[in-house]
This record gives sequence, C-alpha cells and structure tokens, in this order.
Amino acid sequence: MIGELMAVVLMCALMSILFFGGWLSPVEFLPDGILWLVGKMLFFFFLFAMVKAIVPRYRYDQLMRIGWKVFLPMSLAWVVIVAALAQYGVPGYARWAVGG
Repeated sequence: MIGELMAVVLMCALMSILFFGGWLSPVEFLPDGILWLVGKMLFFFFLFAMVKAIVPRYRYDQLMRIGWKVFLPMSLAWVVIVAALAQYGVPGYARWAVGG
C-alpha cells in the first residue's frame, strides 16, 4: 500500500517538474519557490485520488483501445499545440518553455 502511494507521489513530482514548470509560479508577479512545487504535487495527487475513486476499472482490451484510439492522438495533438505556442511566442509561454 505504501509503495503504491509513493509511486503516485513520485509521478506527481515528475509531472509537476517536467510538464508544469516545477517550482515556477504560474503568475509572473508572484515569487517562485518550493511551495509552488508542493502545491502542484498536492493538486495532482488529489486528481489521481479522485480518478481512482470515480473511474471504473477497465478490462485490458478496453485499455488498449482507449490508449491507441484516444490517448495517442490526443498526445500527438498536444505536442503540436505546444510546439506552435513555443514557436510563435505566445506572451507568457516562453518563461515556461525555457524554464526561468
């Protein structure tokens, strides 16, 4: 049980650091710091807990179908959107893309 929770905490930390700016503030005039990282981790931990409590368990074939037909196209579209935002310099986005 504790191993599963630690894996979720690690996933929350990695997701916060790699995809959501880690310790950077989402608002430019607020100072950056470790509290932003902890807050983002708590937010994602809450999301993981709610998804685990609300979503029904899928069979393996259903998971494979969702992965290939839904999640793969969504993730590829998201890569294109992020690349476009970084390329065309949307105000406020360059700070997140560069990391500081």
